[in-house]
Amino acid sequence: MKTKKLFLCTVMVVLALTLFEYANAELEFRSNSKVSLPDPTPDEVNTKTLISINQSTKKNSINSTPKGIQLHFRDYPLGEILKNIHDETGIRFNLSSRMAKKIISVDIKAKYWKSSVRKLIEDYSRVEVWTNQPNTSQIWLVESNPL
Repeated sequence: MKTKKLFLCTVMVVLALTLFEYANAELEFRSNSKVSLPDPTPDEVNTKTLISINQSTKKNSINSTPKGIQLHFRDYPLGEILKNIHDETGIRFNLSSRMAKKIISVDIKAKYWKSSVRKLIEDYSRVEVWTNQPNTSQIWLVESNPL
């Protein structure tokens, strides 16, 4: 009986890994370290024009052109920034409501969406699943517990 369960578990793991490789996806876990690896694969650049979000008198924006991506947000909730990126690219983000309310300010310029998103969330523990299509990529931001 144990050998049957072990065999079934082994088959399931091999099947999952095979399907994962077939989907041409990257599974990565990043901790709260400042070390960032270079972006080895270019992502598609979405050629949509400027999306502006106004908050009081400050201008917050995402600008996506064939030349690159620009993110500019001042004193803006992280969850709203990620929602705007999702609306622009389809990348799905999962984070707690406490993290979503965290107010941040960023100025990011990058050539591709993948590298701009990585710069935005570089200070957070996370699990990233990147595929060739941004709308099938997903990122989970994880709250760190202080020791």
